[in-house]
Amino acid sequence: MKKILLIITLLIYTTVSAQDEFYVGLHYFTVKKQFVKEFIEQEKNYYSKMHKASIDSGDKIGWDLWSVGDPFSGDEKHQTFCFAHLQPIDKPMGSMNSNLFSESEMKMVQKLRKKMVVKSKFIMTVFKGGFVPAAGKTPPKYLVLNFIDVDWKNYHEYEKLALSNIEERKKSKYLKSWGLHKIVSRTNEKADYLAANFYDSPVDSYKRFTPTSPMNAAQKKRRDAMGKMIKLIKRENMQLILFER
Repeated sequence: MKKILLIITLLIYTTVSAQDEFYVGLHYFTVKKQFVKEFIEQEKNYYSKMHKASIDSGDKIGWDLWSVGDPFSGDEKHQTFCFAHLQPIDKPMGSMNSNLFSESEMKMVQKLRKKMVVKSKFIMTVFKGGFVPAAGKTPPKYLVLNFIDVDWKNYHEYEKLALSNIEERKKSKYLKSWGLHKIVSRTNEKADYLAANFYDSPVDSYKRFTPTSPMNAAQKKRRDAMGKMIKLIKRENMQLILFER
C-alpha cells in the first residue's frame, strides 16, 4: 500500500532541488480598468503565442499571466497583472519570437499596449527549491505570494531551514505546489525572498489553515528559529488567467 501511495505522489508532484535552479522573472503591469478585457485578449492572441514558440525552441520553460489582488475590492480605476517568465538558468532573459506576426501588426499591438498600461515593474528571482505539478499537469489556479525580508547574513541558514520541510508541505491536500525564490535583481522591494503557495482555489487556501493542530518540540524549535530570521513584508493573492508550457 505504501508503495502505491509513493507512486501516486510521484505522478502528482515533482520535487525540485537547488541543483535544478531556474529564473522566474515577474513582470507587473498596471492597466486601466476599461482596457482589462482588451489587454487579456491581446495577450491571448499575440504574446502567448510568441512565448509558446520560445518554449518550443528551448529559450523558455513556461509563461503565466496572473491577475493580482481581490477583484471585488481595491483600486476601482486600475487592475494589476503579473507575467511569470520561467527561464533556464543559462538564459535568464530568453527571447521572444515576434516573427509569427507582421511588423505592422506588432507595431499596432505595441501602440495599443501603451494606451492601456499605466505603469510596470520587473522583479527577477531564482527558484531555490520546492515542489511543482508533474509534467503535463495543469498549473494550480490560485497563488498566495509572500514577500519576505531576511538579513543577508542569514541567507544560507534561511534557505536551508525553509527547504527542510518540503515533504511535510506536500502532505497537505490543499497545497498543490510550493516554491522558494530569491530576489536577485536590484529593485525597490524591501523583500529578499518570495515564498509561493499554490492552490486550486481561494477556498482551499482557507481550508489549509482552518484546523489548529498542536506542534511537537521539533516544530516549535523550527518556528522559533524561522521567526528570528524573517519578516513578512507583504502578501499578494493572484488568480491564473493564461499559461503556456
